[in-house]
Formats: sequence, C-alpha cells, structure tokens
Amino acid sequence: MRRPTPKVNVVGPANTFTRARMTEQPRADTHRSTAPRKYAPSAKRAARTSEARDRIRRAAWHAFSSQGLDAASIAGIVRESGVSTGSFYNHFGSKEALFEVFLEELAEEVRALTARARSKADDLETMLRISFEALLEHIVSIEGARGFIERNQHHVRASLHQFDAMERMLEDLRRDVARGAGRSLSAQELDLVARMIFAMGLETILQLDERPGPSSSEAAALMTAMIVRGVGGLGLEKT
Repeated sequence: MRRPTPKVNVVGPANTFTRARMTEQPRADTHRSTAPRKYAPSAKRAARTSEARDRIRRAAWHAFSSQGLDAASIAGIVRESGVSTGSFYNHFGSKEALFEVFLEELAEEVRALTARARSKADDLETMLRISFEALLEHIVSIEGARGFIERNQHHVRASLHQFDAMERMLEDLRRDVARGAGRSLSAQELDLVARMIFAMGLETILQLDERPGPSSSEAAALMTAMIVRGVGGLGLEKT
C-alpha cells in the first residue's frame, strides 16, 4: 500500500511572502539571458585608450604635414606613435579617415573664429579685413598647419566641400554680407559674394608656405580690397 506523503506546515510571514512571490513572478533562472555581460570601461582603461588615440593623432599630423597624405604610411604612423597597428585601425580605420578628421576640425575652427571676427564690425570691408587677418594668423600659429595644407592641396580641395562646416561657413558669410552690405541683395547675390569670400580665403591659405611673405594684416587688406572693389557693381564698396 502506498504511504501517504506527510504534510509539512511552515508558518510565519516569510513563508507567506515566498509563496506569494512564487505565484506572482516567474523563476529568475527560467529565462536566463545568454548574452555576454557588458562592463563599463575602467578609468585606467579609458585613459590608456585616450592616450593611444592622442599618440596616433600626433604622429599622423606630423606625417601629413611633413610628407603629405599620399606619401605617409600607416606603418610609419604606427612606428612613430608607438601603438599597435590594430590600435590604429580600431581608432580610425584608415589614414584617409584620419586625414578627414583633421581637415574637418580645422574647417570648424576657421568657421568659428572668422564668424567671431566679423561680429565685431558692421560694414563689409571691416568685416572682411579682420576676419581674413584672424584666419591667416590662426593658420600660421598652428605648428605644421602650413605644411599640412601645402602638401595636401588636392585632397583639401576634394574633401572640404563635403563637410557640414563648409555649408555653415557659407551660411555665416551670407548672413554677414547681408548685414554689412548697406543695401538689399538678392539671395543669388548673397550666395555669390559669400562663395567669392570663401574662395579667396581658401586660395590664400593654400598658397601659404614657409617662405617670407606679406604680413597677415597686409595680406588681409589686399584680399579685402580685391573683393570689395571687384563686386562694386553690387554696391558693396565702402562709402
């Protein structure tokens, strides 16, 4: 004869809570996730990653400035930086991608500083003169910038127009030309003048090299005069 299973009565609030919990919630291990755990990087690891990235950037900037993008090699950048080849690819993927990082950062710096300079004046001639001067002084102040621009002119021309900073720069120029022109201009006229100003600044910095030349203020005055007098038919000459 089958022996009946004895009943065990456990009393108390703990038992009541446990039974209610088992009734209302599924077992924690019933649907256990098989996905690997993700751990936040430690501060030390983040610092090492940042240091490696900075070392790659310094080595690449030197290579692009002294050799140019075409002649520079990932092997040379890795060797000078002291990081592994795998680390380079993890951070940037290619030397072309890193070159574009530098170029986009430089374009955004130029956009911001020239806009600040133009904000200090109300007439177009003064706007252009002080913004061109700020542009030239900024480029000259950056170690390696003239070599970077001089040795990569074709890449600068080909890549610059794809950046958001380029369109923002043109929009800044259109707005400031409208403010400083002293007369109403059509949207087409504003765009034309803005692109002329941009082209003048770009061509000037593309021709910068280590040889002695006019000072930043002298070059800025010349560029300003050429633009203002060249578009005199639009009524932009300072009165």
